[in-house]
Amino acid sequence: MVGKVFTNLGAAFSTSFGWVVALLSAFATIIAPEKTSFIVVGLAIMADLFWGVAAAIKLKKFFLSTALRDTVKKIGIYSFALLGAFAIESIAHAEGTFIAVRTIAIFAAVCEFWSMSASMLIIYPNMPFLRIFRTQLKGEIAAKLSKNIDVDDIFIDDTNDTEGDKKHSRPRRRQED
Repeated sequence: MVGKVFTNLGAAFSTSFGWVVALLSAFATIIAPEKTSFIVVGLAIMADLFWGVAAAIKLKKFFLSTALRDTVKKIGIYSFALLGAFAIESIAHAEGTFIAVRTIAIFAAVCEFWSMSASMLIIYPNMPFLRIFRTQLKGEIAAKLSKNIDVDDIFIDDTNDTEGDKKHSRPRRRQED
């Protein structure tokens, strides 16, 4: 029976897929006590990617592979920060809550929410909730837009008005020749 187990393990580890599955299983087992933190950060990164693509489509901007590279960088940076805090807290105390991991996950998710909010504001400039953050998000929006676009011009767009709120929207500017 033991020979059969080793034969099956040898067959599984003879392929790269078997090694990938084994490594992913080991990783999932290691982070199991704090999996929620890792899942929340991962979902926040994916949501930011979704809203970034949607904003690029609305602006009719070509979605470059740099955005995908930035997403991969975010995953790497956040993962190493979370894993580092997890390792240090595992050394410090074997049982109990991992407060540093949770704190880092909260900060990472809030950063992604901030970036998401800028993309959402590009898509829906008159969204009541996002209008609260309009002045604070101007820098984030300017970073997402090309340099030859005025950030205030996206706030003039009444075509994406979610509530039909014409009272609070500004009139369109005339284009000069």
